[in-house]
Amino acid sequence: MNPPKKKRTPKKARNRKKSSSFNLTRFLSYILLLLLLTFSVCAVGYVIFFRTVVAQEIPPALGAAIIFEEPDPPVRKEELKVQQIEKKLEAPEEKAARLKAELPKVAIIFDDMGYSEAIGEQLLKFPLEVTYSFLPFAPHTRKLERLAHRAGKTVFLHLPLEPKDSAFNPGPGAIFLKDSPEAQREKIAQCLQEVPHAIGINNHMGSAFTEDRPAMTNIIQELKERSLMFVDSYTTPGTVGLQVARQTAVKSFRRSVFLDNVLDEEKICNKLEQLVIISEKHGRAIGIAHPHRETMSAITRCGEKYLARVQYVGVRDVL
Repeated sequence: MNPPKKKRTPKKARNRKKSSSFNLTRFLSYILLLLLLTFSVCAVGYVIFFRTVVAQEIPPALGAAIIFEEPDPPVRKEELKVQQIEKKLEAPEEKAARLKAELPKVAIIFDDMGYSEAIGEQLLKFPLEVTYSFLPFAPHTRKLERLAHRAGKTVFLHLPLEPKDSAFNPGPGAIFLKDSPEAQREKIAQCLQEVPHAIGINNHMGSAFTEDRPAMTNIIQELKERSLMFVDSYTTPGTVGLQVARQTAVKSFRRSVFLDNVLDEEKICNKLEQLVIISEKHGRAIGIAHPHRETMSAITRCGEKYLARVQYVGVRDVL
């Protein structure tokens, strides 16, 4: 017997089956591509948003193990350009002037000016910036202080005040504790007429006077009304001059070092170095010297070697 013949699937049915299989494959491919695209978009969004924005808001304790940026933020291009331009614009002489202005300030006052015309004229040509304090009624005070003013120097009145030891004579124009407040103020006016270009005063002697608060208050009040400065020569540890001046809002300072109590050039140079060290510690200092040839020689010789460490200025710049 012949085996039974198999029924053949119609051609159209076979084509429909193949088409259905192809459509399923293409649909799955689309789904896969869509999933890949979605994943890529999410990954990019994570990098852009989370790591640059959200991560910066993580508290240090939580994000301590993760460093998203350098420790210091980069300088913006605009700021960098400005800094480069400023460096180019600052000329060498401007840079030198700026560095010099940042140095500690030292003011040296030459007291007792007015008695020696020759030394006084020599001092007015001193190579370093100093302040000249003139005694009232000295024979050459008016001439020398006028020359100092014309030369643009800083001029002070060296006001004579009562010392403790009566053996010391403070000289003409001295103010005493026994003087009435009115008489004290009148004497100041007379002394200032002798030194009309003074921008301030420092006391000559005055170990007794500067310890008396009412007397110093009277004097300082007069200075305030005249817009004058005050430097306490510090002739006694008990002085209240600086304290009263600051309470009265008068520009004031106190002498740091007497440079030439001993007229020996090496010792004067040592005192000058001490003055420089004080200024480096506090930013400013005042030294007091006197018109002696030994003093001028010592400060001229030793003063220049400190030019890289301090700036020599008039008293105005220290106050």
